[in-house]
Amino acid sequence: MAVLSKHLSLLTPLLAFLTSNFSTLAAAQNTTTSEYDIIVVGGGAGGLVAATKFAESGLKTLLLERGGPMLYRDGNREIPAWAQEAYPDGDLTRHDAMAFYGFNYPGSINASSYYCTNLPDNLLAACMLGGGTSVNAVQQFWPPAHYIDAAFGFEGWTSADFQPAIERVVARVPQTQYWSADDKFYNDQVYGLMGSVLKTIGLAEVNTTQSVNSKYNTFGRDVYASADGLRGGPLVGYLQDAKKLPNFTLKMYSTVESVVRNGSKITGVQVNGTVVTANSVVLSAGVWNTVALLFASGIGPEEHLQTAAAINYTSYTKDEWILNNAVGGNLHDNPQTNVAFTYNNTDAIPAYSLAGTLTGVNVSKHDADMLFYNHSGPLTNTGRQLVAWITTDDKKSSTEMTAQTICSNPTTTNGTFNCQFNLNEGLLSRGRIGLGSDGNLTFADGVGPWLTNTLDVQHYARALRKFIVGSRAYPGLNVTSPTGLSALKDYEQWLSTNAKKSNNHWGGSCTVGTTDGTKNGTGCVDINAKVYGTDNLFVIDGSLSPAPTSSNPAFLYEIIAELAVARILKL
Repeated sequence: MAVLSKHLSLLTPLLAFLTSNFSTLAAAQNTTTSEYDIIVVGGGAGGLVAATKFAESGLKTLLLERGGPMLYRDGNREIPAWAQEAYPDGDLTRHDAMAFYGFNYPGSINASSYYCTNLPDNLLAACMLGGGTSVNAVQQFWPPAHYIDAAFGFEGWTSADFQPAIERVVARVPQTQYWSADDKFYNDQVYGLMGSVLKTIGLAEVNTTQSVNSKYNTFGRDVYASADGLRGGPLVGYLQDAKKLPNFTLKMYSTVESVVRNGSKITGVQVNGTVVTANSVVLSAGVWNTVALLFASGIGPEEHLQTAAAINYTSYTKDEWILNNAVGGNLHDNPQTNVAFTYNNTDAIPAYSLAGTLTGVNVSKHDADMLFYNHSGPLTNTGRQLVAWITTDDKKSSTEMTAQTICSNPTTTNGTFNCQFNLNEGLLSRGRIGLGSDGNLTFADGVGPWLTNTLDVQHYARALRKFIVGSRAYPGLNVTSPTGLSALKDYEQWLSTNAKKSNNHWGGSCTVGTTDGTKNGTGCVDINAKVYGTDNLFVIDGSLSPAPTSSNPAFLYEIIAELAVARILKL
């Protein structure tokens, strides 16, 4: 996504893979700047949807993306060497095919270049075209109506208001339980085993693409935004349509430094050293870097603007600041841990490894042929097979929370597998984004938004204990980590030590709300996604989310974009 060039260096190891017909904005520095109806800053889940919808409405639209392309159709050419040799006519990059999904994270060759470098240590925010949807597992979970009404629920943002937006997203980015184009499940024995376990603790099996509101004490197949056996999502369902329109322009490698404004009126953006003018600007730079751009534009809490001024992070002087205390606040994420298992009947749960897919080591030719010729077979899947939601309630505090677990097939040893275990809907812990003296973003409170509320720890512990106790009781199934836990307090202590870490499911930081952040309210933007204190600056990305949903949030953020655009177009 688009971020601050003053403090981020552009890593360009991907350039060797890109075709020459994808130009940058560098040439624009020597030409007359263009005028647009609307500029969208950042090509992630929200920005791709928003820019496409604005262009389809007839607006002259410019989408600015800091990074480069990730899918073949957009210009990426990161095809592993072995695949180029074996399939010379192939067009599957390491981002198109999910066989390579595990190599999208720092530690793998080139992978660090996909991410912004201005976040706190070990946190990830993708800074390439597609944002998180270009590197993640493309899980596409429908947000339940219960969540929408509890988290939003105000004028224009009820579950009834969301429904048309949901349907518009589904029409372009359909949900599916299948990765393989032949609509078959591969290496999914874990689903049968853990499904049986979950039934013993009272969870009901549901069709996760049909019973979309049933995410409370239920389980089913994992859900994806796959398209013809490959990575789908807004890069496929939205951007490709926008690129056909004469009034749509995409510029990659375009680092936006700040919005340009005269008081509350925004007139354009500063990008790659050039001012590009527009009637309106939308920030879609993601939960972290939308806030960074607001700080750079002289918008936010006074303490952070003082830091910004002191280090020349913003060119706006104190008399030009727009004090909006909700900027950077309400930051949320899902704490996560893992539960490790072994099953005595090892042959019943065979391992299937994707570890050699980047280098071609130990990759079955049969399976590779299925992938490259038919987009089918076991190499189309990330290995995630089952998803479940365990809901706990506490009458004393009148709180209810839902933990999510995702179980994957073994990757190295038969009968040995893991289930990721997150705390999701209902959690209360929050954080705040701040600005450090080095120009990098920080946790303003000194800690991340994980398990800082004791009720979160208690609910999380109850759900984990229920899951582990039930698993231990199942014949032949052994929990190898965590071990030695018995009383609820044991689980609370263990989680407090081992689960305060990011799932990179960031939300909040510029929350949509009905109380004005410039008047000490909690809303960073109003119900039309317009930044409080401005005339024509909007935010459309995960920043708007008031609270974590029950599952991975990409689908939610695409829906929010559809809803926000519809409201903006009516202004």
